[in-house]
Amino acid sequence: MNLFGTVIAANAVAPIMKEQRSGRIITVSSVAGNRTLEGWRLCALRCRQGRDRALHALPLAQDLGPYGITANCIAPGVIATGRIMQTVIPGSSQSNQDRAELVALRRLGTVEDCAKVVEFLATDLSDYVTGAVIPIDGGLSRAADELGCR
Repeated sequence: MNLFGTVIAANAVAPIMKEQRSGRIITVSSVAGNRTLEGWRLCALRCRQGRDRALHALPLAQDLGPYGITANCIAPGVIATGRIMQTVIPGSSQSNQDRAELVALRRLGTVEDCAKVVEFLATDLSDYVTGAVIPIDGGLSRAADELGCR
């Protein structure tokens, strides 16, 4: 549903954007689609869904670019939402502090961190950015690479 929902939504807005010769498509994936960290109990299906949605940004960018439409994807890491803080983190084998220690910035992300990147992608500041998957993870994925936790 996650992948097809993204495809259906993009197909619904593309004709309108093509006609006006401008537009922004911003999809949401997850860094889990690109990385699996030891001990994080990430489901393989979720990782695949995240990767599929992220990879969809490049074909969209190629198809819609000639019409002045950009297509990008944000890939949040561990974002401290109410649901994550109440359900995922307390049940994990690591504490909140341990997870923050895996992040280069030493804190979990916030919804505002994601919103700022979406705002950038939605404005003319990102006119020449398309086909990108932008991790919003505070350096988590790069820290994991350094630790050999890929």
